[in-house]
Amino acid sequence: MTAQLEAATRLSLDEDDYFRGVSAGMPEGSRRVIDGLEKVKSVYVECDRDDALLTGFNRYLERYVATRRLPRQEADCFFLVGASGAGKTAAIGRLLSGHAALRPVPTPYGLKPRYVSIKLKGYAPPRLVGLQIVREAGYGLAMKTGRGEVWDGMAGHLQSQGVFLVHIDEAQHLLKRNASQSDREELANAIKGVAIDTKWPVAFVFSGLPEVLGLPIGDDQVERRGNFVRFADVAMPEEKDLVLNILSRMGEAVGIASSHLADTDLPERLAFAARHRYARICQLVEGALQEAMHWKREALTYGHFAVAFERRSLAYGQDDKNPFLAEHWRGLRQGSFLTIDDAPAQSS
Repeated sequence: MTAQLEAATRLSLDEDDYFRGVSAGMPEGSRRVIDGLEKVKSVYVECDRDDALLTGFNRYLERYVATRRLPRQEADCFFLVGASGAGKTAAIGRLLSGHAALRPVPTPYGLKPRYVSIKLKGYAPPRLVGLQIVREAGYGLAMKTGRGEVWDGMAGHLQSQGVFLVHIDEAQHLLKRNASQSDREELANAIKGVAIDTKWPVAFVFSGLPEVLGLPIGDDQVERRGNFVRFADVAMPEEKDLVLNILSRMGEAVGIASSHLADTDLPERLAFAARHRYARICQLVEGALQEAMHWKREALTYGHFAVAFERRSLAYGQDDKNPFLAEHWRGLRQGSFLTIDDAPAQSS
């Protein structure tokens, strides 16, 4: 095991011990629910979009491997885009960590990763993004290193660590909202320079909001190399079975039933409350299960969802604004997942 992996393992163990202490200070009922929530959070419900993502990524990887057999050719870029709450981060993280072609390589010094993944939390200058990438790969560089030096040497640094793929999550933060055309072209050229390195072309995977597509548009050569997968909203009633499967699979983890809701309008209300976003649907189901566990119930009810929605919005005490309680819920404006629209509910 490398020193980097050993340090990460020690940190993980220390954090587990730390939060076990936090959990121990919670009420007994909360400790029981925490145990249940850990089981719920471990559930990932696959669907057609995961198949589409895997197929698109495999096609992309096929072309990259063929590129390596022809050293003068260049690597493409892969883009996964979708609205906030679509579940992009979980889906791409699960794909990369579980893909057989990306498994770490055993060496006499431990396991060496084939890819690195970073998550941008806000706009960061390209130099700092480059530093984060090479450091995640285990290559140390000084903070004073210039932007040109970081990106110009990145392919060689990653080659020395055996890393051929770089994943950047929340990649829309690569660009400022008011980025000029020259800013876009400069960043696109920096990424392109690493992707077309003749000795070690690096494969880039970008996931984030659709704004990230502003990157390739700034350079038609990067656009030409783009591979794109988009996570659309959950369509209702066409994908009602997906919502029911989410309810069933997540509830099964803690022995809480949901089959009795199949012939009700709960799945439609749930999708509506979550703005038809996959990850938000899962988030609300998790919240409803949390309430059911607190009440020690064996089956989900509308009430569990109504309370879960209240806790994640400003709908407390306003039943006409709660899509799990309002009679004319279809008339509510979507987007009141976190805030309440002042407009009154309308008849459906």
